[in-house]
Amino acid sequence: MKLRSLFAICVLSIATVLSSFAQAPAAPVPSPIVTELNAIVGKVRTKISAGNKTAEALAPELAEFDALLAKYAEKTEETARIAFMKASLYLEVLNDEDKAREALKGIVADYPTTKIATQAARVLEQTSPEGKAKAAAAAEARKAKLAGLVGAPAPELHFKWSSKGDLTTLSALKGKVVVLDFWATWCGPCIASFPQVREHVEHFKDSPVTFIGVTSIQGFVANMGPRINTKDDPAKEMALMPDFMKAKEITWDVAFSEEQVFNPDYGIQGIPYLAIIAPDGTVRHTGLHPGNKAADISGKIEAILKEFNLPLPTKKAE
Repeated sequence: MKLRSLFAICVLSIATVLSSFAQAPAAPVPSPIVTELNAIVGKVRTKISAGNKTAEALAPELAEFDALLAKYAEKTEETARIAFMKASLYLEVLNDEDKAREALKGIVADYPTTKIATQAARVLEQTSPEGKAKAAAAAEARKAKLAGLVGAPAPELHFKWSSKGDLTTLSALKGKVVVLDFWATWCGPCIASFPQVREHVEHFKDSPVTFIGVTSIQGFVANMGPRINTKDDPAKEMALMPDFMKAKEITWDVAFSEEQVFNPDYGIQGIPYLAIIAPDGTVRHTGLHPGNKAADISGKIEAILKEFNLPLPTKKAE
């Protein structure tokens, strides 16, 4: 469910805060509340990984959350996290929306000045009948947007930097099959799909197919060791891209577009997001995940090459 996916982002952010104590050498020693909460979260993760996702299986951990809240009765940001993690279990794992909403309402009432209460209120809104209707309408609008793109001229992209050198617009590639892979350096799933993209690039190396990894200025570069701050210095961010490409074995071209990577013209709400453009400049496929084998990206590209009587990849010898 989309609502649960949105809520998972909030849960993940809390888990990141908790785990950051172990990742940052210079960080202060975590408080007893954080240490004990992290221990409970660890038990929950272990059970979930083992497939134990029932209310009965997780009853001991739910009781531990309650005991921890009773032990630390002061209403603080840290204790609010305890309640929030309990609510997350109900919504994300146990699929018990009623108990989740009850817990979230308690957070809003008991911890009104905390950031966690703000997050809880947001999720309450999203899980309300009105919120669900709004989300459903947005999903339908996006579905219609993606459907409307297919067969239409591809929305123009303007590139301020490209590893291809002189590439400044998407339309300059007309005449070839163009595969647009929208991504960012901070996007773990994007990087995880690189091996599959690399395979496609190798497969179509002798065909008129161009792969472009499209990103935009983010203000920092991630996944090259410590995060590199490039805020207010786009030239620095773009200058770092060749090193990033080398480190991640990116064998296709990368371009920074003037348009944001979450480009509304392409209906992009999440990355990675892959679109395939035909040689006549029309969009043929949208919203594909480059790491999803079921998307049959190679098959889709080959079908377009056949349609335009363009050279197909050389078949490997048996």
